[in-house]
Amino acid sequence: MTLEEILKLPDIGQKISYLKKSRKTEIPDHCKLWDDWNPKRHEIMVDKKKYPDRKVLEKEAEKHYDEKTGKTYEIEAKYKTEPVNRISIPLEQDIVNIQTAFTVGTEPSMDCTPTDDGEKKLLDAVKAVFKSNKIKYQNKKIVRSWLSEQEVAEYWYVADDDSFWAKFWKKVNTTFGGKVKPTKKLKSVLWSPFRGDTLYPFFNDEGDLVAFSREYKKKLMDDSEITCFMTITEKMVYQWDLSKLEERPSFAHGFGKLPILYAYRPEAYCEKIKPFRVRLEKLLSNYADCIDYHFFPLLKLIGDVEGFMGKVKDRMVKLTGEGADAQYLTWNQVPTTIELEMNTLFDKAYSMTNTPQISFDKLSGSGNVLSGVAFDYVFLSTHLQVSNHAEVIGEFLQRRVNFIVSALGSINPSEFSKASQSIDIETEVVPYRLDNLDDKVTTAAKAVSGGVWSQRHGVMFAGNQDRIEEELAEIKEEQAEKNEEILKREQVKQKNFEDNTK
Repeated sequence: MTLEEILKLPDIGQKISYLKKSRKTEIPDHCKLWDDWNPKRHEIMVDKKKYPDRKVLEKEAEKHYDEKTGKTYEIEAKYKTEPVNRISIPLEQDIVNIQTAFTVGTEPSMDCTPTDDGEKKLLDAVKAVFKSNKIKYQNKKIVRSWLSEQEVAEYWYVADDDSFWAKFWKKVNTTFGGKVKPTKKLKSVLWSPFRGDTLYPFFNDEGDLVAFSREYKKKLMDDSEITCFMTITEKMVYQWDLSKLEERPSFAHGFGKLPILYAYRPEAYCEKIKPFRVRLEKLLSNYADCIDYHFFPLLKLIGDVEGFMGKVKDRMVKLTGEGADAQYLTWNQVPTTIELEMNTLFDKAYSMTNTPQISFDKLSGSGNVLSGVAFDYVFLSTHLQVSNHAEVIGEFLQRRVNFIVSALGSINPSEFSKASQSIDIETEVVPYRLDNLDDKVTTAAKAVSGGVWSQRHGVMFAGNQDRIEEELAEIKEEQAEKNEEILKREQVKQKNFEDNTK
């Protein structure tokens, strides 16, 4: 059935069922994913059947003779349960956080060459929307959710907020002559399994996302909870209360495009290294138990104890009999094998995910060697992995830019409609690297002066992406001043020469 046919069904239960069935991929098991993500939920911590507490003998069994009955019966041994060491490792969190930092720790580039004042004004508006929604932080949340939860969605909506445009519009009105100040603000919210959302993307036969549904719990004022279901299409937002199978008011979102951005992966990024983490936690926990057990050595006595000599501090046991001896029982286990296995497992977990172990021990002695090209070489595998992430995340970011451009044209057509149809903004994931500002400026200056790069590219490379137009204008102004100064000096030299030759 098509989306239109499903939405026209009179039976709400049947309608919701078809909207759910439209999902072509399996719904992530959010409970399992959360158990893997949260160290407190790892099986070493919660599975008492697989990793039971230690049963310790408190009192041995005794045989007791009853004189009245003339029978002997046995008193059962008494045992007590002592907790064992349970050590969990947030390995998945560390790997995902490092991958996230390398992917969007450096803000994605946004390349645009405005052709007129309308496009310049729209580009500034896009940057203002990004700044208002703290996109540089939201990008990290998106990548982190995508890697650990398998999927994430970003929903954009309109809110009344005149103050958002006040500062921005002053600049626009002064520089570009804007006439109609917008009164609507673009805002966004993230949906993902860990946030309590069950997502149902609706793709058509061509593979295009034409609708998106979300099921979630909503807490009411009386602390009761209802299950809600909403579906967003290219024009409308539909809502239902599944607890009562009632339809709630629908409304037009006002955009020309579907206000949903969606990213999905078939499995969590760290799924393949889970066996390593499980084994590491078992090794660390068991090793801690061994240390605790053997921490206080036992004294072995051979012979008959005749008495004690000395005072409290230098007290000794006097033993008699053949072969009398006293010695401590020590644990002769060599821990090097355990250490080797743990180090191997850690190294494999990070190498298989192309994740660097960023620690003081690993990077000590490197100094400033790991800057620039050397840094890129050392972390080449990670940068290559980022390029793989960019297949999904890069597309996600580009679709976001395209939507924001379209949305701004929709909420204020008099100012942005024309420019939204012609502007070309390209965004690209930039892998994190340690940049030396002097090196970047030197490289940019050489490339521009050598005719390899344009001034625009040189400014962007030097890290002034947010002020490209301003920097280019200032460079031209400064260059004009320098040329004028040179011309004045040449005129003075010429005049002095003419005066001297008279």
